Amino acid sequence: MLTPMDIHNKEFKRSFRGYNEDEIDEFLDQVVNDYEKLYRENDTLKEELERNKKNIEQYQRLEKNLQDTLLVAQRTAEEVISTARANAAELKENTARECQNMRHEAELAAKRQIDEAANKVRDVVAEYDRLVREKDQFLKKLRVTMESELAILNHAINGFPNTDMEEKTEEMEQPKDQELPSEDTVPMEKTSEHETDGEANEE
Repeated sequence: MLTPMDIHNKEFKRSFRGYNEDEIDEFLDQVVNDYEKLYRENDTLKEELERNKKNIEQYQRLEKNLQDTLLVAQRTAEEVISTARANAAELKENTARECQNMRHEAELAAKRQIDEAANKVRDVVAEYDRLVREKDQFLKKLRVTMESELAILNHAINGFPNTDMEEKTEEMEQPKDQELPSEDTVPMEKTSEHETDGEANEE
């Protein structure tokens, strides 16, 4: 195959009344450029073709590996499915037994909790009744104590001398010619026995 350099270096013999050399050279230059472009494109296509061949071979090997892997996977899947079915049946039986045992244990635990809760309720009610009785007894004792203290206090108040009555008696025993207190002071010092007794009773 000709190369662009072969076309560029090609020389023709001269003859009388031949073609115009400038036109031939110009045309050859154009042919060289186009041929060089095609030549390079051809090399590029050859390289791409070679790469594609290698890729195809690689893809073919990969496809074969995938097919082999698929066959192995199918056989493995069949074995797994068979084993899974057997395990599922066994697991189903075991689960059923475990569920029965768990239900029985849950029932026993619930019964124990109910019994414990009932016992706690009885204990709380008994404690509440005991506290209520103690409160009533305490209040009764407190009332008796307060009534006793109040009676002692009233007795002590009643045993105090009535100073207002003594002052009134002393005023009555004074001589007539002694100067009597003014009208402004008498109402303040004079207190009736009825008012004194009322104040004592109020205390």
